[in-house]
Amino acid sequence: MGGDQFHWEENQMFLRKIPCATIVAGVAVCLLSLPAMAQVKTVRFLHNETDPPSIEFYNKAINEFEAQNPDIKIAMEAVSTDGRLQKVLAAVNSKTMPEIFKILPEERFLFANKGYLVPLDDMIDEIGRDDYLPGSLVPVDGKVYDVPYSLGNFSVLWQRDDLLKAKGLSTPKNWTDLEADAKALTGDGNYGFIFPAGKNRMTSIFLSHLIWSAGGTYFDKDLNVTFDNPGTIKALAFLKRMAQYSPKGIGSYSYGDMINVYMTGKVGLDIYASRLIANAALTTPKLFDETSAAALPAGPSGVGVKFVNANSFALSSEAVGAKNIDAARKFLKFIVSGDRLKEFSLTVHPHLIPPLKDVQEEVIKDGAASLKGREEIARIAFDTSNSLDFESEAGAQFKDGKVIRSGVINPYIGSIVARGIPAEVVQRVVFQDETPEDAAAWGQKRMQDIVDNLKK
Repeated sequence: MGGDQFHWEENQMFLRKIPCATIVAGVAVCLLSLPAMAQVKTVRFLHNETDPPSIEFYNKAINEFEAQNPDIKIAMEAVSTDGRLQKVLAAVNSKTMPEIFKILPEERFLFANKGYLVPLDDMIDEIGRDDYLPGSLVPVDGKVYDVPYSLGNFSVLWQRDDLLKAKGLSTPKNWTDLEADAKALTGDGNYGFIFPAGKNRMTSIFLSHLIWSAGGTYFDKDLNVTFDNPGTIKALAFLKRMAQYSPKGIGSYSYGDMINVYMTGKVGLDIYASRLIANAALTTPKLFDETSAAALPAGPSGVGVKFVNANSFALSSEAVGAKNIDAARKFLKFIVSGDRLKEFSLTVHPHLIPPLKDVQEEVIKDGAASLKGREEIARIAFDTSNSLDFESEAGAQFKDGKVIRSGVINPYIGSIVARGIPAEVVQRVVFQDETPEDAAAWGQKRMQDIVDNLKK
């Protein structure tokens, strides 16, 4: 206690040496700073772009935005794709949603209809609605609830030119060629093909593009479940045959495995997104030189149908706990348009396809250096023609080498994919020796049960 008294008296003597005006000014500064601090609005931002260049971009963009807007603080959290799903579901249930979050296409309708999202039409119009690529904006009951920041093309054929040449093979143009090449490339520790067969969303994506390429769809234009169709059976039979030319571990493969296993140099053909070639350019330059991009081989429908979906951000509503929505809207527009969109697209070139037409050509030109001048790789990756995604596939038709969309947006398929039904169908055929016919029938029933439950 004596020590405390000593320091108090010492402080009093020190204060007496400070001019009164200085003390008054200091108090005024403190009083002014307290309200200013209290007015800082925190915006929580959740995404799954975890590559170091993407994180670097977001950190830079946040610093720039906060410098321009000192009353707003951005709290960023980057998680894996699977981690994002878990966090979003938990946050919705506890009403602690971040103001800005990465939303999956199959979540859009459910979240919008439940009032979890804030409409973004005013932002879309400010950026330029007509500049967005066709199909990248998906309205729900006439309103847009998410803004795309990139398109993901999961259906580029990556091939080892050196291995094909050594076997006297050429680029496969259809499933028959693809199977023959995969067989010829398998042996001596190498595998001709690779595909994901884990119970995950990537496996559902892979099966889907095969079903469409074989002429089938999950739903018809009247939103009746049509999964048990000849196209599905052909796709499943094809995967069963291709499994013998693929690594043993495909039963657990997901997104990253489609890249990592290819990077071992033991795989001849790989159908996946362009993150593969971006990683090869950075980490395995020799493999990059030996790899080229090609169009997706055509299936029995006469066309290779790509799986292309928009990666989008949405604004959470107060109904799920969002607080500083106006501040969040300001930051969201900042990162999905103009120079920031271009900068982000170049962080993992050519994987991140900008959804704005006026930005695409700039990205292709400026990103050529990262691909050693091989601009053709980006042009193949950026070709999103003849594509579908989960929401737009209902009732699609395949004629004369073209995909004809029905224009119907499917509100049911999100729950089907979230439960892993398509992926489980793949596992039943590839690992449990169930016939494609029986597995398709099982999938049909499970999907119908889900739809019937959603309609109640």
